Amino acid sequence: MPAYHALLAVRDEGDIIGECLDSLVKWADFIHVIDTGSIDSTWEIVLDRSLRHKSIIPLRKDNLYFSENLVRGWIFNAARENIRNGDWFLRVDADEFHHISPRDFVTDQLDRNETLVYHQYYHFCLLESEAELWEKGLETINDRAKPISERRRWYFSLSYSEPRMCLYRDTMRWPASVSFPYNAGVLARSRLPIRHYPNRDPLQLRRRCIIRSVMHEDPNLAKGSFSHWKDSDWRKHLTADCAHGLKQWRPGEPLEMVNKTDHLPSKGHQLLQRILHRTCIRHLDRRRNAWNSSDFPDQIPAQVLTNLQGALASEQYP
Repeated sequence: MPAYHALLAVRDEGDIIGECLDSLVKWADFIHVIDTGSIDSTWEIVLDRSLRHKSIIPLRKDNLYFSENLVRGWIFNAARENIRNGDWFLRVDADEFHHISPRDFVTDQLDRNETLVYHQYYHFCLLESEAELWEKGLETINDRAKPISERRRWYFSLSYSEPRMCLYRDTMRWPASVSFPYNAGVLARSRLPIRHYPNRDPLQLRRRCIIRSVMHEDPNLAKGSFSHWKDSDWRKHLTADCAHGLKQWRPGEPLEMVNKTDHLPSKGHQLLQRILHRTCIRHLDRRRNAWNSSDFPDQIPAQVLTNLQGALASEQYP
C-alpha cells in the first residue's frame, strides 16, 4: 500500500494548527513540518502533537520569508529520504481541510494512469456580521475551542486551481526555480476538494495583516512576490453578508460539488503527456536541474523581527 506524505509550512497558526494536525493524522502516514518563524504557540503545538503521533515530523523552525518555491521545495527535498516510489505527497496548509480524504479520493476518483491532482477551493469567509459579534463580545477567543467548520460556514467556490497531490518517483526534480516538481505527473480530471479558512476571526486576521505589512517594509524584500502583504487594514478582508455568490454550508450536509475541468490541457497535450510518462519520463527528469543544497529561503533580518515584536506588543496573544 502506498504511503501518504503531507508537506506542511506554518507560521503563526496557533488558533488552528492543532485542529489541522488532528485532521491530517487521519489519513497521512507522514506529516513533514517547517515553521517559518512563528511567535505564537504554533511550533509548541506541533512539537506536542509530534509526541502523540509519530507521523508528525517537525523538520525545523527558523525566521524565514515565505517563498512558494523555496519553502515548499525545501520541505520536499528534506522529506524525500522517507518517500518511496508509488507514495503520494501533498502540499498542505494549516488553514485547509480536505473535504474528501486523499486516500478515498485516489481510490474512488482517479483512474490508474492519473498521477497529478489539482485542488478545488472552497474559500470560507469571515463575514462583516461575524466581525461585529466579536466587537460586541458575543463571540470571543473561547469560541476557538469549537471546530472551525462550525464557526465559519459561508464560502465561495473558486475557479482558481493548482497542483496539490502527486505520485512520487525517485527521479523527479523540484529545484528552487519552480513551485512544484517538473513533469509532475499525468493530470487527473477530478479536483481534490479543499475547504480553506484563511480569515477565521478578527484577532487572527488583524495579527496576520500586521505581520505581513511589517515584513513588507523590509527594503531588501523582493516586492513583486509579496505586494499583497502591504495591506494592513484587516477590515478589507471581511466579506459582506450580501456578497454575490456567497453560499452556506453546515457540517454533515453535502458540499456543492464543482466539476470544473478548465485546469486540463488540450486532448492532444494530455495524450502526449501520457505517452511521455509511460516511456521516457525518468530520462526527461534527469535533464532538469536538481535541488541545490545551498538553496534556502531568505532569513528575516533582526531589525524586521524587532519591528514585528513592537507592532504586535499591544495584541492579545493566545
